[in-house]
Amino acid sequence: MTSFNRRWMVVGAAASFATVLSFAAGQAQGSEAAGPDLSIGSAQFPDEDAVILRWEQHYTMEKDGTVRRRDHQWLKLLTRRPIRGKADPRVDYRIGEDELIIHTAQTILPDGTVMPVPDYSFNKTGPDDLAGWPEHIHWEQTVISYSGIVTDCVLELDYEIVTQPDVLPWLEGDLRLHDDYPTVERVVSVTVPADVAVNHHVEGISPDPKAVQSSIDGGMTQYKWTFKRLAGARGEPQSLPWQERCGRLRFTTCANAAEFVGGFVKVVDAAAKLGDGVKKFAEDAVENETDPGERARKVAKKLRSTFNFVNASRGHRSLKCRDAEAVLQSNYGTPLEAGALLAAAIRSLGLDATVEMGATRNGWLAEVPTNSAFAGMIVRVALPDGAVLLHPQHGEIKNPGDWGRHWLLGLDGAGGVTAEYVLGRGEEVTSEITIAGTISVCKAGKATGELRIALTGGFYDPAKLATAGKQASFVKGIVGRVLSDCKVTKHSITTLSDDVLKATVKVASKGILKELDKQRVLELGNGPAFLATYHLPLGRSSRKTEVHLSGAFREDVNLAIELPKGWHATITPAPLARVAGSWGAAEQSVSEKDGVVRFHRVIETQMDRITPADFASLRDAMNTLKCPASRLLVLSKR
Repeated sequence: MTSFNRRWMVVGAAASFATVLSFAAGQAQGSEAAGPDLSIGSAQFPDEDAVILRWEQHYTMEKDGTVRRRDHQWLKLLTRRPIRGKADPRVDYRIGEDELIIHTAQTILPDGTVMPVPDYSFNKTGPDDLAGWPEHIHWEQTVISYSGIVTDCVLELDYEIVTQPDVLPWLEGDLRLHDDYPTVERVVSVTVPADVAVNHHVEGISPDPKAVQSSIDGGMTQYKWTFKRLAGARGEPQSLPWQERCGRLRFTTCANAAEFVGGFVKVVDAAAKLGDGVKKFAEDAVENETDPGERARKVAKKLRSTFNFVNASRGHRSLKCRDAEAVLQSNYGTPLEAGALLAAAIRSLGLDATVEMGATRNGWLAEVPTNSAFAGMIVRVALPDGAVLLHPQHGEIKNPGDWGRHWLLGLDGAGGVTAEYVLGRGEEVTSEITIAGTISVCKAGKATGELRIALTGGFYDPAKLATAGKQASFVKGIVGRVLSDCKVTKHSITTLSDDVLKATVKVASKGILKELDKQRVLELGNGPAFLATYHLPLGRSSRKTEVHLSGAFREDVNLAIELPKGWHATITPAPLARVAGSWGAAEQSVSEKDGVVRFHRVIETQMDRITPADFASLRDAMNTLKCPASRLLVLSKR
């Protein structure tokens, strides 16, 4: 063992809790006794860039409330591709509350030589999402840079974060079990005093490995999970989020949902204190507005446009929240502080405002509530004609709306939790885009016409179309999806509701149509019209994970292009014979008769998750429709 391995080095500020780097031979207490088999590699995982040989995570809450999190991993690099993402791990902690202990940080070369990380390769910085804000100045990040990296080396890191009592409200975790790379063995343990209950839940693993519960010396209870041969689960463009495609382990010492939601709501409610500065902020925002709902909306709009949001979850891990007046003076804050300021400002106007917590759909589990589900604080303003829901950063919340797929969680006053689910637009119904009309091309080579547009579901959001300018810009964008060479000369929104948008649009070519060898070219968009809203990963020919869409949709484009007398179409957009699969169907037909070219395209999907095998036919069809041959109309005199 080298002298470097034997010594302890204290670095950082001389605070009550500092960063400690300790390097010791063998396994320290809290880590499993036996190391992994270092010979495992490309022979067992021929198609992988790396493999996690063993990964141990140990969470401990001591009787005095001290929390310890131990993380020990052996990662073997099978190619050089993972170096950028894995060779410089970063560990965050807060000086004064946390102690970082690095037990082992070293590279194990293929011949067994051990290269410890040298002193100069432990570098301090501030976390990107918290650096620069005075309230979070004590947050630090240690960057660990390995040496001697070669193919088939093993990067071993064993570190521990010790958090003082009364900092964390609960011992909890929301762990992704399937990493980007396969894992040979994964061990997770949670150790708490015998009188403390742990709520836990495993999903995405079959069969479900049950927790092994045992008594530990000193009046402690341990819950332990062991996972073997976990496949790698790298994400791809538009994959489902890892919470829905990977194995997942959640645990918490929080007793129930009411305690969890109450922890957020009560601290924000207490911080929403009225003050002269807050009242002036609200009065300046509303100006001469008298309608109560609009007054609340204007306060939220001003906050949203002028406030600096610090969204790092670590920033509010202790459920600390400055008073609204202090938050206003600094003009920055966590989601908790932004919620307190918004609630205080609205209350200063004499309006009835209560505070609720937002939670993500794929994060919230009432039986095992964890901070990973947190999505900000919501202010509910009670009005005679119905409540107005306001998010400090996202504005007014509609149901369904742009901020969909979230839960609104509050307290009912009787020790329970109120829960309201906010739908995303198009989440439960098929979204439709229908564009129909007639385009006339004159002998001079100009085109004019009229389109009828109808949209439902996720193809538009009425909350974003409140002004005439926004409506005009939106309509222009829709027209551009089907007629690249045309502009909007006049439009009329005939219907704009939560359910449907309808418009009639006059269009004209931006000038004389493009000329090609004395022929005129009319371009019918840049491919399917839905792609601007419902994106698809069309650039890659291979796919391993499901493609995730925000909902099912249907496109129907039906155009009649009238040609000048004596003209005909020398080239028409190529038709697409009906392509169908479990995902839905697509078809494009083109015909010419009596001087009129009729173009009709219908595409529809039936689900929001498409398997790789099913996506192949959809991808091929959409790439065909994006080709110039499928969208160019060339006209010529006979």
